[in-house]
Amino acid sequence: MDRSPEDGFVLAVSGKGYLPLTIRAAQTLRDHHPGHPIDLFTDVPCDASVFSRVHMLEASGFRPKFEALRRSRFARTIYLDGDVICTAPIADVFELLDRHDIAATHEPNRNADWGRREFRRPLPPAFPQINSGCLGLRASPRTEAFIRSVETALAESGFDRDQPVLRELLFDSDLRLAVLPPEYNFMETISLEAMGRRHTAPRIMHLPRLHKHLRKVRRRRELRTLGEVCGPRRARHIARLIAADRTLGGSGQARPLLQRGLPGAVHWLVEDLPAGLRRLFTRY
Repeated sequence: MDRSPEDGFVLAVSGKGYLPLTIRAAQTLRDHHPGHPIDLFTDVPCDASVFSRVHMLEASGFRPKFEALRRSRFARTIYLDGDVICTAPIADVFELLDRHDIAATHEPNRNADWGRREFRRPLPPAFPQINSGCLGLRASPRTEAFIRSVETALAESGFDRDQPVLRELLFDSDLRLAVLPPEYNFMETISLEAMGRRHTAPRIMHLPRLHKHLRKVRRRRELRTLGEVCGPRRARHIARLIAADRTLGGSGQARPLLQRGLPGAVHWLVEDLPAGLRRLFTRY
């Protein structure tokens, strides 16, 4: 048997409808991590060349991410949901997994109904839910047992979200949790407006709108690119943040004058406002 690599990414998908979305997520990940293996766990056939290996799920259905994490062949695994766009490298998370068992970001919507939902008992707000769209895991008997306990508790809870269960079981465990900065699982695109050269740039854009066209409530247009989801102005701003981000080898310089002050306002009125109105009245 060949020796398993130390570090790798995994994605998981149940059902053929979400497969194209997951493939696109993996392709954006491959753009920034050409040397890392990317594995897929799925219950449908897939021959996409972006994946290093494709593993068939033992149990298809709700939240296959936990089976993928438990069965990962890597010593250090980063799991990503399919509704993400990778905009910069995140391989530095593997280094955290030398000293920590799990790595994840906080759920940003902590005052929403789902962000406040509890599993079996109240927990202090200072230990909020983590968002499971990006999870790092170090392989060990302890983490395998933990993931199995999450799978069991989630099945018994009847919840349609895993984060309340994950939160409580993490709180009760002795696992070392590394809390990642929000740019490693960036969800609140509106906050991009307040970000400038002093902020580090988003690495993973976690965008649930990418899969809303798969819901059968009403017809929605499929969104494929960062610009379609965030709008062209915010997509350009992300590119500027990346170019200025010194932790990514950027210049640290401010954005061009044409993007600020009165020139920026004129630019917004001429180019971005019409595009924003088109998005507003388009059925996604």
